[in-house]
Amino acid sequence: MFAKIAALVLGIGVLACGVLVERQQRYELARDISRAHWRMLEQERTLWALRAEIARRTRPDEVRMAVERLNRRWRAIPYRLEEGHGVDADAAPRVELGG
Repeated sequence: MFAKIAALVLGIGVLACGVLVERQQRYELARDISRAHWRMLEQERTLWALRAEIARRTRPDEVRMAVERLNRRWRAIPYRLEEGHGVDADAAPRVELGG
């Protein structure tokens, strides 16, 4: 009788340890997900800051002045009206550097 009770207590103890291990792994996984999410948000903030800096530095008048310094002229790039390219007919024409 004593052996059965001891085996039962030992089995419940092993089961409890297993449950504690699973719970700890779940906490660690939640922490890792939270850290990854935080890093992703930081990278998005950095990306938006860089995009804003690019937009600030590439104003049309500054681009024109840079092109003038290079002694280049601008040419319009014609639209591709091929099916499936999603071309917006109301959009302004694209330009490229010509030589």
